[in-house]
Amino acid sequence: MLTDILKSLGKKNRLTAPPPGDLGPDYPAIRAHVLKRLTEAEIGKEPFYHSYIEKIFPDDFYKALREHMLSFKHSDKRQARTQDNAAFVNQRYNLVECPDLLLRQFRAIFEDEEIKTAILSKYYINPSADLIANSHIHEEFEYVFCAADRFQNIHVDIPPKVASFVFYLPEHDVTEEEELKNATILYGKDLKPKYGARFRGNSVCSFVSHFYSYHGFASITERDVLVMFYIHEGEMDHWRKARKEDTPPYTGVLDAIEAKIRRHPLLEYGTSEERLAAERADCKINAPKGRVMMD
Repeated sequence: MLTDILKSLGKKNRLTAPPPGDLGPDYPAIRAHVLKRLTEAEIGKEPFYHSYIEKIFPDDFYKALREHMLSFKHSDKRQARTQDNAAFVNQRYNLVECPDLLLRQFRAIFEDEEIKTAILSKYYINPSADLIANSHIHEEFEYVFCAADRFQNIHVDIPPKVASFVFYLPEHDVTEEEELKNATILYGKDLKPKYGARFRGNSVCSFVSHFYSYHGFASITERDVLVMFYIHEGEMDHWRKARKEDTPPYTGVLDAIEAKIRRHPLLEYGTSEERLAAERADCKINAPKGRVMMD
């Protein structure tokens, strides 16, 4: 079936998706592979809790996903992505409404409650049934294509994003330095870069948003990725109200982060009120949308 998907990419017409309930005979094996990789993954604790997982998909599925990505990278269907940095525009292709079997399998895996539980349990203290059931893939679900020498502003993701993912799909072979520096950069509280992931095919970096989950990228070669976020419906409702105060001193975003952590406590913070207050006081957000602008 994956071979058929690959062949279809070269045809003028897009792959015709099977009925919504039909995810193909290979779906159970793909799901089982992803669940095993997630369950076995260890959490890195510096500079903040994150996970970097290699071979996240079976090889055939990854190959098909990469070819699918390239079919849009080298087409006129790319769209502008303007939020990374005001100095330039990157390119993207949004996947939310993509009907292709490959992407429906992808979405089904990451909307699966057992998969979500495996992910969220690595970051949240006893994640609630509400957190698991009402966290869904956000509309910012897309391939992102960046040229070399592009810099994303340091930021924390908006509070309703309860988990963030960057899947790496390099088109070309990359050097060891490119693997290191072209991946997502995690910044310490001193805003110095740490390299906890690798720009390596068939791998993913994940983390959750909080007061010091500073991250971004600084591409030194072409950077092809798939970005995905879990958005919690209730937290999005809270954010719509809080973001009206997304102006100095940015109490809206700080209040929203604090309230989310109280509703969904993080393993990284524990249950200490002192820790929560200290991290809020030390938060370096100084620009809209959770950004940290440096002189």
